[in-house]
Amino acid sequence: MGTVGNINVGPMNVNWSGSALGFTEGDIELTFIEDLVDVTAHQEGTNVLSSIRTGKRAELSITMKETNRELVKYMLQNSGQSITASGGASAVVGWGSGRDFTQVLSQAGKLTLHPVTKGNTDYSEDITFWKAYPKPDSFVFSGENPKMLTIEFLIYPDTSKAAQARLGVIGDATTGSFASVT
Repeated sequence: MGTVGNINVGPMNVNWSGSALGFTEGDIELTFIEDLVDVTAHQEGTNVLSSIRTGKRAELSITMKETNRELVKYMLQNSGQSITASGGASAVVGWGSGRDFTQVLSQAGKLTLHPVTKGNTDYSEDITFWKAYPKPDSFVFSGENPKMLTIEFLIYPDTSKAAQARLGVIGDATTGSFASVT
């Protein structure tokens, strides 16, 4: 039988690459994806007899409500490029093909979700991903609502961590290196 005490509302503070990202709008959706290859045999027709795990990944989508110039520039610089036009006086953020065909891991950073209901030093319910790459998804401008930036974070494995924790951990990620686990 269910217990009402087990129902929680869980707003989170979002920190990426050492920076608090600010206020969010709506739900923060974390998607866990497990790739499987079906095992079949001609003798059993098209029935799937089992599946073999071939990989795991995660994706996280957030909509930023606090979209000041600094935040937008910070997020776009990590997936676009900071440039200064010929004869220009100041740098702008460019969105183009300058980083095409390059690895995204150099722009990936640590992403931590910390429950608002927990103290600043209580990491017991944190969700931490070691290598999260921000991919701006949409920027909404409105005459009736605050402008908002939706960001999808693609989570990549950190191969310096143990296989069981390469994507990330739920709980206190400050208690060791996770190079090995028991």
